[in-house]
Amino acid sequence: MASVGGDDAEAAFLKAMRDDQLENTSINAVNADSPKNSNNDSHSTPDTHPDDVLKVNFDDEETTPNDSSDTIQNGPSVAQSNLEGSAEAEGATASTINLKTLPSSNAPSNVTSGEVTPDNQAGFRSVELAGPFVIEQDDEPSMPVPATSDAQNATLTYQENTNMENDKTNPFGTQSTANVANVPVINVPDDSRAMKQAADDNTSQLAQHGKKKRLTHDVVGKLEDRITQDSRGDLDAWMQLINEHQKKGKLDDARSVYERFLAMFPSAAEQWIAYIQMELDANNLSQAERLFQRCLPGVLNVDLWSLYLDYIRRRNNLATDTSGKARGVITQVYEFVLGSIGIDKESGKIWQEYIAFIKSGPGTIGGSAWQDQQKMDHLRKTFQRVICIPVNGLEAMWKEYDQFEMGLNKITGRKFILEKSPSYMTARSSLLSLRNTTNGLIRTTLPRLPPVPGFDGYEEYMQQVDIWKKWIQWEKNDPLVLAQEPNPEDVAAFNNRIIYVYKQALMALRFWPEMWFEAAEFCFSITRDKEGVDILTQGMKANPESCLLHFRYAEYLESSVPAPPAEDKEAVKKRSSPVREVYDKTLEVYYNLLNKAQEREKENIALLEEAAKKARPNTDDDDDDDYEPPSDTNITSQIAIVKDAARQETLSISKIISAIWINLMRTMRRIEGHGKVGDLVGGSRQVFTDARKRGKITSDVYVASALMEFHCYKDPSANRIFDRGLKMFPDDEDFVLEYLKHLIATNDLTNARAVFETFVGKITTEKASNAKRAFQFFYDYESQYGELSQIQKLEKRMRELYPQGD
Repeated sequence: MASVGGDDAEAAFLKAMRDDQLENTSINAVNADSPKNSNNDSHSTPDTHPDDVLKVNFDDEETTPNDSSDTIQNGPSVAQSNLEGSAEAEGATASTINLKTLPSSNAPSNVTSGEVTPDNQAGFRSVELAGPFVIEQDDEPSMPVPATSDAQNATLTYQENTNMENDKTNPFGTQSTANVANVPVINVPDDSRAMKQAADDNTSQLAQHGKKKRLTHDVVGKLEDRITQDSRGDLDAWMQLINEHQKKGKLDDARSVYERFLAMFPSAAEQWIAYIQMELDANNLSQAERLFQRCLPGVLNVDLWSLYLDYIRRRNNLATDTSGKARGVITQVYEFVLGSIGIDKESGKIWQEYIAFIKSGPGTIGGSAWQDQQKMDHLRKTFQRVICIPVNGLEAMWKEYDQFEMGLNKITGRKFILEKSPSYMTARSSLLSLRNTTNGLIRTTLPRLPPVPGFDGYEEYMQQVDIWKKWIQWEKNDPLVLAQEPNPEDVAAFNNRIIYVYKQALMALRFWPEMWFEAAEFCFSITRDKEGVDILTQGMKANPESCLLHFRYAEYLESSVPAPPAEDKEAVKKRSSPVREVYDKTLEVYYNLLNKAQEREKENIALLEEAAKKARPNTDDDDDDDYEPPSDTNITSQIAIVKDAARQETLSISKIISAIWINLMRTMRRIEGHGKVGDLVGGSRQVFTDARKRGKITSDVYVASALMEFHCYKDPSANRIFDRGLKMFPDDEDFVLEYLKHLIATNDLTNARAVFETFVGKITTEKASNAKRAFQFFYDYESQYGELSQIQKLEKRMRELYPQGD
């Protein structure tokens, strides 16, 4: 291992770190060995469609819709929803930093290492670099995310939501359900929210009986329980647990908690600072250096980078620097730091420290020796850089620059001052405008989950989102007049400022997918695709339930590879595989959420029943002959509330699952075409088959498949799919309306009347409201194009079912 004090080695490391950051390499995916979908084996068995064209075996399903495991009835239709355009707030899950590819040890370079946790620490090895730092690298090779034609070989990798594994204490997953409702938009009735809240109140205390109680003095155990219950939302429990370990002097335990926390919140600069400071206080310098390597490239925080500067100055003592190497290293570090976060409004103090550092160097300001001239040039260049940037302390630095120039030579000083005065005036006015724009902004790097609309904290959270958007728009308005200049460097600086603000916003709004989407779109719009892909991939890690981000990434993969000839099935499959993988990952997340919702329902019902049994006294007690057992009405109503809330949650998740299948079906049609079930290129038909086999879908999937068969291929199997859907969803008015619209659009009035009669024939007076829209639609058609006798018959039936006319 290289020594920890070498000045040359440290300078080499700084240069390599700066070069690595400038390369903006795209994020790597390391998921070559990820398990496939658990239902892939079932997909290998082709189904048989009635017309032997669309090979879907309808006979393998139950004909009774209530017993079918792959259908969800009585929900609003989402077939018409705009899947791609929605940018609603979503929940998010924890992410884990992936490793970047390790360069050859022959060339000095800085590599951001992955998060070292107790689970993966054994798989790491130490790698000696050209500098004094030692980093960790995973043994498994990584694969780059493509930006061009290599996209056909791409794979998507991210950690599954570890919080979902520990979500059993939340009986209904209300937070998760509200957060994931991005595409389509789920409109849950207000009364269902009330029922969920009531069920929470009824079962929260009961859930405690199913756990082993902690001892009173077991503070660590209680904090661990809180983290297990809400690992992303209970930040106070994380902080208290770390402090508890530190108070007891258990640094290894504190490190373990820090690693778990930073794996979930990798951009939390405050905790990186606390973690590094803990190592510095313990004099673990090599560990502190590794932490700097891990956090600096991805966390652009002024306080964190200031700590890095302090550490470098601590390691390079100027008092004993006779050769000047220590001063050279510190100068390199200042340039590196200011090149990374020097445009931040809060970086003014670092600029002032740098100017003071230059002044303290060898040479005399105003002298004639080469060293004196070099010092003046360096100082003038630094002044002229900072007075064009709206940072705190700008006016004081301008006055200092004025004194510097006028003190050297009044004639040339006036010339320099007049040249830079317009830029300074623009920066000063921009600083005032920026302060007004960001007034009230809380620049935290500890992200919080978006509160559910209507609950405590929602208004404050949305206010912060609005201020961040105003800041981004302020930068796009170009108050510094950079984009209007013909100089390419100014245009690049304009784009860099916008991307920098986006990254600052993403540290605070890590679980707000819309911000990730907007940042990636901006990068794509300025042809910086690598940064856009990097942002999208990080956003998917933070928000694995985000349909918005996954759909956008799938579109990028689809558009980044030219379409091969349709005859070349291998090439077509190679192009579609990474796209399909993105959708499969998203589907897996939602199917897991659905399974856990069902498990929670069973657990809550069991807890209520157990509590009811314990509440009943011993009826055989002779001392209480007049005792009457309590009524079961209360427990029955509580179980009903639990079941209704679970049904609402299941329906909401099933809508999103159906929307994902529909979007995947459309995507595979564009890439693979019509396809054939069981063939190498299955196309849209294979997706429809997979959706039915996987189950938990709504009628919208049938509608989308049928309309795709008709509009894209004029295939007669469209009506057969509608017929099958009518058997599976006989009480779904939305599905019937879509079927009627299709039949009437194709001028098939005979079948339209038959479908209408089949549906309304099962409607009773008690369920008349379930058919009102169907009656209205068919009446409008008959009144315009039908016979008078048909109109009169329909009016009579409507008067009987709706006597009030409503």
